[in-house]
Amino acid sequence: MELKPVTTTNTFSLTLQRPFNLRMTVESHGWCQLAPWLWDGGNLERTVRIGAKAEWARVHQPSEDQLLIETSSSNTDAVSERVARWLQLDWAPSEFLALCDRNDPDIARFIRSGGGRFLRGDTFFEDLIKTVCTINTTWKQTKTMVASLVTLRDGLFPEPMEVRTIGPERLAAECKLGFRARTVDTVTAQLLDDKAINLDGTAREGIVDYQYLTSLKGIGPYAAAHTMMLLRDFQTLPVDSEVSAYLRDRNLDPKHAQNAFQHWGQYRFLGYKLKRIVDQENWIGD
Repeated sequence: MELKPVTTTNTFSLTLQRPFNLRMTVESHGWCQLAPWLWDGGNLERTVRIGAKAEWARVHQPSEDQLLIETSSSNTDAVSERVARWLQLDWAPSEFLALCDRNDPDIARFIRSGGGRFLRGDTFFEDLIKTVCTINTTWKQTKTMVASLVTLRDGLFPEPMEVRTIGPERLAAECKLGFRARTVDTVTAQLLDDKAINLDGTAREGIVDYQYLTSLKGIGPYAAAHTMMLLRDFQTLPVDSEVSAYLRDRNLDPKHAQNAFQHWGQYRFLGYKLKRIVDQENWIGD
């Protein structure tokens, strides 16, 4: 993939306080393939909303303890906040590491090498809607749906009120969301009515949790668990066809997926997902 050219007005660095690897983080799941992300194996780039403006930001890791950020924005503090959210730079894995040392030393080595985080969007709302776009469809169609949503907003992922303005008819016709168009519209309305999210799509603390999400019409256990995982609530495994196939290959019943990983406690998802990653030869010892 070729990155779009960026007119850089500001370049600055972030000093990393914990082991962190950009590639391990970005390639840990498929979000980097969804608009407005661009990833070429070394540079992570996207459009970012700073105030009322659409800006560009690009992230590169020149050394183990430093990230280099290039941006068209003059508000480097706001860009730093976005980068920190995307890459979960504030995650302190000490508790999980102690569990890994007991359960799986390979995962522990992976964490100490800078892995274990998952790329996220600008906001909770972006991650939730992208998750809805993965339900009962192919990955190719998911990418098309998300790209269409971003195209409607000139390169930015739409905020909640923009989704309401677009409406379910356009979401279905222009973004090819199908039955998901109604889900996206009604879920967005409910989130706003309940004041569970702010107007920019950030989640309000103390309201959004797994139980709340499954109470929303159209949000089932998988979508709720996957979205909560991106809020760093790892206790419920998002069971989809991929997870089910993985369990069946090991003679485990997908109906009992949560029990199969109960030795990971509140870190069920991490225990499952990171085991799959470190079992790939190209990740071992990375």
